[in-house]
Amino acid sequence: MCKHMKNFISVFKVVKGLAVLLFISLFVTGCFSNDGKRRTTGEEPFFQREEGLAEHGKKKTLDRIYQIDPGGKEFKISDKFYTDPPRKIAILPFDNLVGGKYILNSVPIPRFSKKETDGWNWTYSNRLRRFFFGHFASREFVDIELMYVDKMLQELEILTPNDLYKIPAQELGEILGADALIYGQVTKYKNSYYALFKQIKIGLSIKCVSTKDGSILFEGEQRRHDNDIRVATNPIDFVIASFQNFMSMRDVYAARASEEVVRELVIRIPIINSFIEEEEQRIKEKIKARLSVLPTVDTTVADKDNDGDTASQSILDKTESRTQEDLPDTLIRTGPVGS
Repeated sequence: MCKHMKNFISVFKVVKGLAVLLFISLFVTGCFSNDGKRRTTGEEPFFQREEGLAEHGKKKTLDRIYQIDPGGKEFKISDKFYTDPPRKIAILPFDNLVGGKYILNSVPIPRFSKKETDGWNWTYSNRLRRFFFGHFASREFVDIELMYVDKMLQELEILTPNDLYKIPAQELGEILGADALIYGQVTKYKNSYYALFKQIKIGLSIKCVSTKDGSILFEGEQRRHDNDIRVATNPIDFVIASFQNFMSMRDVYAARASEEVVRELVIRIPIINSFIEEEEQRIKEKIKARLSVLPTVDTTVADKDNDGDTASQSILDKTESRTQEDLPDTLIRTGPVGS
């Protein structure tokens, strides 16, 4: 009886301690929240030089050792990618080498039907593909929308990985209007749970193929091991740690691991500065061409505020003057386009 009473008191103390910690965290969060209030002047300029553009998010050796995450294989880039880089790239459906079964502790757990298995097979691969497209879309390349690629492949009755691999890259590139194609393969998608140890393992390999001659421009593979190792010194700690590991196997953790895998791959694709410079020049010329056909604004816009003061220089005036300052004299037109 006395032993049971001691166990009850121990459990009560643990629950009480957790409740106190929760209350303190909520109190501190509420006290230090600024509720979206501005702490800047609002005059800080946009479009500044972004620090660490080619390194932000890339794991270092220390990160991988600390997280027990070995990472991926070497990322290989051909010389042709530097001499003749592809501008317009299509990301094809990813091939899932793992399948649609839920793999737990290396044991594939069957789905209820083949249709459901096929659905999850596509779900796993397309989640990684959409994450990859999201990171790749912010790069200097011209990407082709996934919906367009998928609809074109469906119309061509390219419905399986085997169908996709049969058609030459040159032919498919001509159909899609792409300079290169990115093929992807899901190499890992599994979960491990042993009470005090939990792991989500996701792997993806990609290959960029030129549509001019079928050569490989770059290829690489990344794996993410999302590990949680907990220590328990008594039965209560064991139950709590096991529950925490169980909760960290939810879908949101798989999404984080997937996002990290594709981020590590995209960030290893070299930046093509010539594309950035060409796009900047093209935008300047486009703005100048549009401004040249608009009527000249000689006066400021008579937009009065509550105090009766007129508004400052119009956006058109600002844009025109800024463009004239940025562009060389040879690009400044004085009349309509084509004059």
